[in-house]
Amino acid sequence: MPIPSHIDTTHHLLSIANSTSDALIAINSEGKVISWNNAAELIFHYSKDEMIGQSLHAILPERFRELHDKGIARVNSGGERHVIGKAVQLAGRRKDGSEFPLELTLSAWSTKEGMNYGGIIRDITDRVAMEDEIRSSEMRFRSILDAAHDAIITADSKGMILSWNRAAMVIFGHTAEEVLGKPLTIIVPEEYRTLHEQGITRVSGGGEHHVIGKMVELSGLHKHGHLIPIELSLSTWLIGDNRYYSGIIRDISERKLNEELRLATEMKFMSIAESANDAIISADSTGMIQSWNKAAENIFGYTEEEVLGGPLTIIVPDKYKALHDEGIKRVGQGGERHVIGNTVELTGLHKNGKEFPIELSLSTWEVNNQMFYSGIIRDITERKEDEEKLKSHQRQLAEKAQQLEKLNQEVSSKNEQLQGLSNKLAKYLSRQVYTNIFEGKRDVKIESYRKKLTIFFSDIEGFTELTERVESEVLTSVLNKYLNEMSKIALEHGGTIDKYIGDAIMIFFGDPESLGEKEDAIACVKMAIDMNKRLQEMRLEWDVLGISTPLRIRMGVNTGFCTVGNFGSDERLDYTIVGGAVNLANRLESAADTDEILISEDTFSLVKDVIKCKARGQIDVKGFAYPVNSYVVIGEIEKLKEEEEQLSAQLNGFNLSINYDKLNYSDKMYAKELLMKAMSKLED
Repeated sequence: MPIPSHIDTTHHLLSIANSTSDALIAINSEGKVISWNNAAELIFHYSKDEMIGQSLHAILPERFRELHDKGIARVNSGGERHVIGKAVQLAGRRKDGSEFPLELTLSAWSTKEGMNYGGIIRDITDRVAMEDEIRSSEMRFRSILDAAHDAIITADSKGMILSWNRAAMVIFGHTAEEVLGKPLTIIVPEEYRTLHEQGITRVSGGGEHHVIGKMVELSGLHKHGHLIPIELSLSTWLIGDNRYYSGIIRDISERKLNEELRLATEMKFMSIAESANDAIISADSTGMIQSWNKAAENIFGYTEEEVLGGPLTIIVPDKYKALHDEGIKRVGQGGERHVIGNTVELTGLHKNGKEFPIELSLSTWEVNNQMFYSGIIRDITERKEDEEKLKSHQRQLAEKAQQLEKLNQEVSSKNEQLQGLSNKLAKYLSRQVYTNIFEGKRDVKIESYRKKLTIFFSDIEGFTELTERVESEVLTSVLNKYLNEMSKIALEHGGTIDKYIGDAIMIFFGDPESLGEKEDAIACVKMAIDMNKRLQEMRLEWDVLGISTPLRIRMGVNTGFCTVGNFGSDERLDYTIVGGAVNLANRLESAADTDEILISEDTFSLVKDVIKCKARGQIDVKGFAYPVNSYVVIGEIEKLKEEEEQLSAQLNGFNLSINYDKLNYSDKMYAKELLMKAMSKLED
């Protein structure tokens, strides 16, 4: 009995389904499995008996189950078929719970019982792993390309650019977007383009590979039009019938510049070495001569051809050869460097056998672990001769110095004697005169001239009577003390002390140095005021010495023209002043009351803005035909303003009242004396 054709077809399809490597699964409208082939068992590890009539959820990861159920319900109700008829990548779930990637192709058909669905499922674990490997490889390759410092460029058989890394952009200036799909000639200089195109055509056609597999130096063309020195390594490969090219390109601009600089440095060194006056010699680690300049030839007598490759000992005297060889060996083995880096004086050996003095500076360097030495050598024959001459001159100078030292000591001794003598003479001359003479400002000769001066006279009242009451030793001490203190004040104010006449003093202002007529007059009157003040202080000291009667002085000041200069003979001179103005100053001193400073009208007119005075009226002066207007000095205006106030105090056993405005100068001095005595007793 023949088998019906539909049965034969069914068996044929089942046979195919069970022999395919893809899972063939069918479900009904309820999502229950109705068909499960052998490949499904192998892929999901569920047997046919385990899955027929079961939900497809068993092979679906949990995250897809809800979507699966919604999809079946939607299609059963005639809704959209999102994935039916398409191949999609999803994840499947094996019996052991592990997931794996799969590719699903869905189909659907209607039956009397409702919709049926069929799925062809392929385990794509190996394919996904391969794709991941490919992506990882591509990423690594891209990372290397972008990180490389060299340009890495690929092109097809026609020379069209396929890839362009970041370094290529840096070197040539073009971005990847600007060059991809463009011909390589965009970076090839005009002079190389024909050769480039011929090479592409030749190699793509199976011809010779001239530069492929080699490293060559060429020029590249930058986007901005300038040429770049490059180093190019080319390779090629076939994929099917298609040929591809790759090039690794390095910008060697810096290297070329360094090479040019090195060459220039070498040329410069050779130029310097040949023009140097010193010998410049280099040798290898065994002491064999490598370079020998013109100066070395002049100094040692050997030409370069005679010494190159020969030992340095040819210029080393016999007494140094053993030390030289030992030093070369020691330094070559890493030992101490005794003279390297230092400048030493030695002896060199000339070609003619004569030894001569040299100055040697040694240095060393390494190239590929090999030691080299260089020496700069100077012939110091002339310098040594000059040094000997210098030593001889120094010895002569030392002898001369000893002689000069002896003379200097003698001169110093004489100077000390003269200084002592001048110091003694200075005490007999006014300071100004002494200074002018010894500084050479004034000649010691008879001469005189007219000049307006301010003259001062002072005299101790009752000095003659004092000499009769006080012992001569005490009197001498008092007088010297008085004259010393008054002289100090005179010098402080710039006065020229003319002479001491017993207890009297004559001083003038305006010569040999002058501040101006007005300033000289003011200085003179201020001096007189300070002298009076100092005298009040000294009275307390004299009281201790037994001079109980207070000493008082009279002072007179006048301003006028005098004859000033050196008077006397060729053997003895006296620097002084003479004239009517001098006599008037003397007469004013005689006319002054006790502790009073009496000045003339000429002096008053010069000092009235600074010194407060009170008119004394006219006085008759011996030797003058008419009476002379005179003024009594009260004090310095500024200082008097500070004192114009009254003081009054009363205690048990103490009563004091002072009205400064009513006190004249002499009264003030006397009041000061009384107060100082009172203070002295209060301190006891």
